[in-house]
Amino acid sequence: MVCTKKNLNTGLIITSRIIGSGNSLPILNNILFKTEEGRLRLSGTNLEMAINTWVGGKIEEEGEITVPARLVNDYVNNIIAEKITINSKNQTLSLEAEKAQTHIKGLPSEEFPLIPKIKEGIFTKIDGKELSKTIKEVGFASSFSETQPEISGILFVFEGDTLTLAATDRYRLTEGKVKLITPISSQKQIIVPSRAVIEAARIMGSGVVEIFLGEGQICFRSPEVELVSRLIEGQYPDYKQIIPKSFTTEAEINREQFSQSLKAASLFSSENNNIELELNPQTRQVIIKTQTAQVGDSEIKLDAVISGEKNSIIFNYRYLLECLTNISDEKVVLKIISSASPAAIVPLGRDNYTYIVMPIKI
Repeated sequence: MVCTKKNLNTGLIITSRIIGSGNSLPILNNILFKTEEGRLRLSGTNLEMAINTWVGGKIEEEGEITVPARLVNDYVNNIIAEKITINSKNQTLSLEAEKAQTHIKGLPSEEFPLIPKIKEGIFTKIDGKELSKTIKEVGFASSFSETQPEISGILFVFEGDTLTLAATDRYRLTEGKVKLITPISSQKQIIVPSRAVIEAARIMGSGVVEIFLGEGQICFRSPEVELVSRLIEGQYPDYKQIIPKSFTTEAEINREQFSQSLKAASLFSSENNNIELELNPQTRQVIIKTQTAQVGDSEIKLDAVISGEKNSIIFNYRYLLECLTNISDEKVVLKIISSASPAAIVPLGRDNYTYIVMPIKI
């Protein structure tokens, strides 16, 4: 087979993302090279999820082999070449360029784990750019937990023409909604491992993404890339009950200024990252206060459009920054009930995203 270095390199980088090193099963350190329907398929797996990428080129003879992912990835990335000729023979992969030739020892493709194909289940389509944006806005709030594996994943709720994503680590919660191109007739809830969801956002691109739901599995597919993942069993926490219905004070703030001010004020925060916010409707300002005996103190004032009562609340500043970093809207609305109640951050003028964060009670 002959293909461009650029296309092969891109496929190897994508496929190698989920492949570790030093696995107890040596085959899991490898990438599968296999000709398939006029293209080269590159496959990698960690048994929890798998990635397939397809590389176009001129195929002269069918073949398949597995070779160490890191080695072949690094070699192709560094070789100077426009085109690469790929051959496999006697469990050896040959890569030939105009001024370079290498042979990489491999393992039989028969040892490579079978990557499942979802033949029956629910099918829908979604805009890849919007899906990736929503995953970025939601995924950061998930957390690994051995005692509660459900929150190690991201909740997917398919209903009609809407996909709702939710994630939580018990201290904060994110919920984002995105429209489906192809509506589904019945509601379906699943929990997808966070890493699989985040990888899908990174590799799917901005075109149309197909989503297949099978028994215990999900598949994200674009024309050149496919990610298959196992689902997490269990019941996701009923997060809707902790989202407040109304608030006492609301402040409309420039997101970038809010983020920069938090970073500056955090230099004076205590070891537990406490930071106090005071919302004053009369002065139309949000005041960020921090103080430590060893370092000093800081007070930063932000202009804001504030409605409701004067209020103050203490947060872990990192929880605020993560939200502000992962959304891109010009302005956000900070919504508060009291110093002891959950607060919310929502993008101004957008009703498809909500961030709930618990305050620190002192």
